Amino acid sequence: MLSARIRTSAGAAALAFTGALIFAGPAQAAETTITLSPQDVAFVDEPLRASGTCTDGSRTAVVTVTQTGDVLDQVAVDLDATLAYSVSLDLSDGSTDLATARVECFRYADAAPIGTKDAQFFLAADDSFDMIHVTVNPTSVHVGGTLTISGKCPAGTLVAEVLAGDGELDQPFLDETVIPAADGTVSLTTTVRPGEFVRVGDALAVIACGDAENPTAVGFADFRVLAAVAAPAPSPAAPVPPASAVPQLAATGSENGPLTAVGLGLVLAGAGLYRLRRMHGLA
Repeated sequence: MLSARIRTSAGAAALAFTGALIFAGPAQAAETTITLSPQDVAFVDEPLRASGTCTDGSRTAVVTVTQTGDVLDQVAVDLDATLAYSVSLDLSDGSTDLATARVECFRYADAAPIGTKDAQFFLAADDSFDMIHVTVNPTSVHVGGTLTISGKCPAGTLVAEVLAGDGELDQPFLDETVIPAADGTVSLTTTVRPGEFVRVGDALAVIACGDAENPTAVGFADFRVLAAVAAPAPSPAAPVPPASAVPQLAATGSENGPLTAVGLGLVLAGAGLYRLRRMHGLA
């Protein structure tokens, strides 16, 4: 399910290599890179080409494709003086979902990698759905800031699911059901609030049109989450004037009660929607 699937790194691999860079040598002149072909969308019946370069001093490149915690394929190649690698990966064991290709560059086979790099892509089991263009505005947003995710589903689409998150975490930080406009337009504005699944770095936005289990169209866009902006230092407090000097405003007659009721209604509606979606296996 797309709503629980913005997770692409295998747990075992994460445990094996977490903290390994602590023991790596000093920073190298060259960075580890990875480029995929096709870059954004791949199909299970076609090979995926991964190429790039490794960090100075590397002797072996190991490229692994993972999806929902499973390793789909892994290829290791020896490096020459150019430190370049190019491998073909088999995706036939995959399914329609997000996936990640990771290269790990080793100097010694029995030591931690001295360079790693990930590339996320969408893997499709067939071509029965269309790809749509998705935008995120702004493309870089501070924690606590607001972003808008937009796209256009096929006209007449009744429902769409909008997600955003970090590919290495178990859950998206955004997962909302949206009713598209009659022409299929989808737009969701949200605040990136601090939380367990919000992490500074590269992130991915996804729009799935129609049934999330069998979408008629899917699109995604990269964006970046930046650290929260530090609050400005408070200015010195101004002296408080005596009560007699404070102007008295006439009552306008406005009440906060109706606005509060609307807010509570939205919260309850959201909770009910989430429960309904869980009952139908969409959460």
